Amino acid sequence: MATPNPTPVPTLGILELTSIAKGLLVCDLMVKKADVRLLRAGPVGCGKFMIHLTGDEADLLEAVEEGRDNADPYLVSWTFIPNLHPQVLKALQGEKSLDLTTDALGIVEAQSLAALVQAADRAVKTTGVRLLEMTFDLDLGGKGYFTLTGDLAEVESALASAEEHLRREGAFVQSEILARPHELVQGLVLEGLESRCF
Repeated sequence: MATPNPTPVPTLGILELTSIAKGLLVCDLMVKKADVRLLRAGPVGCGKFMIHLTGDEADLLEAVEEGRDNADPYLVSWTFIPNLHPQVLKALQGEKSLDLTTDALGIVEAQSLAALVQAADRAVKTTGVRLLEMTFDLDLGGKGYFTLTGDLAEVESALASAEEHLRREGAFVQSEILARPHELVQGLVLEGLESRCF
């Protein structure tokens, strides 16, 4: 009996620029360069411009390299992830996980949104944590963050992995672990940190 083909692993390319005009030009060059699909392109917090692409691994890499080569001096960061973890894909699509383990909650904050996505991908690939959300659309001064949950040891390991990557990229701001967070804080995280407590 033949085994069915597994679901294809998604690929992701991201470029982050500080110019909206240059971002639009670079986006055009990237989609003209190779057979890729544009997932998202547009301004995000503090005047940055984000481009998210997917496609065949070779085509996507070609498009990302084209964008990177034409983005100076406005390139903040870029990433190419050939096997994006499904949890990260869902978070990028705006889906929130409501599966909050009360043992520990971790939050990671970064200056580079492309580096943040790669840090989240590494965190969930190397540990047993669950990614709750990823946010970079709010007016956060160009920053972004993600939250995750799991056993305390797993959350510690995930945050260490994410922090190591972000420090290497020069994008780390802060990370914190809340051991057994209060139910009010759990609710705040599940509703979204932009929610008001009054």
